[in-house]
Amino acid sequence: MPDANATSVLVVYDRPDEFKDVLEFRFPDIAFGYATSPGNVEDALAAANPEIVFSIKHPGFPGPAHIPIISYPSVKWLQVGGSGYEDFLGWDATRITLTNCAGVLSRFLAETVTGALLMLNGNFLTYVKQQKEKVWRQHGFQPLRDQTLLIVGVGAVGGCVADNAKALGMRVLGTRRSKTPHASVDEMHVPEALPDLLGRADVISLHVRLNEETTHLIDRQAIANMKADSILINTARGPLVEESALIDGLRSGHLRAAYLDVFDTEPLPADSPLWHIDNLFITPHMADSASGWARRFAIFFADNLDRWLADEPLLNVVEG
Repeated sequence: MPDANATSVLVVYDRPDEFKDVLEFRFPDIAFGYATSPGNVEDALAAANPEIVFSIKHPGFPGPAHIPIISYPSVKWLQVGGSGYEDFLGWDATRITLTNCAGVLSRFLAETVTGALLMLNGNFLTYVKQQKEKVWRQHGFQPLRDQTLLIVGVGAVGGCVADNAKALGMRVLGTRRSKTPHASVDEMHVPEALPDLLGRADVISLHVRLNEETTHLIDRQAIANMKADSILINTARGPLVEESALIDGLRSGHLRAAYLDVFDTEPLPADSPLWHIDNLFITPHMADSASGWARRFAIFFADNLDRWLADEPLLNVVEG
């Protein structure tokens, strides 16, 4: 069993005061170090010589700043805050165990997706514009009940979105590699079936990881395959969607509306044409930013650290 007194942990995050009390109270015998700016990660690694690293990336502390962690020789376990681990691809899985926080914020991200779906389907973007212009004009809407939602990637988040959609009376189609059934998904398909499914869906919501296979998964041809007057939602990764093709699909009216929380370039440049699309709703990569999100990650990490110290299997191990 590992000795807590001999265990060193480095936290790579710029606001550790949000949760350091949780870690230091639960593990008084562990030496915690903190890297609080992108520029001092390497120095903090050298100072702490950590066995374990808890890493949280966000726009103020972006992924590339965390990359030195996987090459530092003392590191045996890397806990990623959040679910994404793209910046660590290629890590030596024989030397470092990598775990993530997939599922911790899934229900909250699903709330945002569901809210965006209700807003776009209910013409709320149009009413916001009319309010600014003092225009009194009513618009009907098609109820979500009996509409079809396609969830591309039924994982932790996609499964929660499916639950919400079924509660609203929607028919749910889904894709995932295992084809394992989900209680709220009426039809589960393999990812290769996507081109045939796009034309059946009134709403498409993306919940897959970014890799070579999924980059521009929704390209010009995919948008052409979508049902006319459909809605696209992307809260996963920006490059899943070919932005120029989406712009054309929205401006032409082929797509009724879209919601993007993620983009090719973040922050979204001021000169991006996406800012000027009336039927596009934009948020600044915050779809899972529930109150206390970093603290929730830290509690998950603390639970996993208990497992590490007890020599028990870790939760959410990512296969290398």
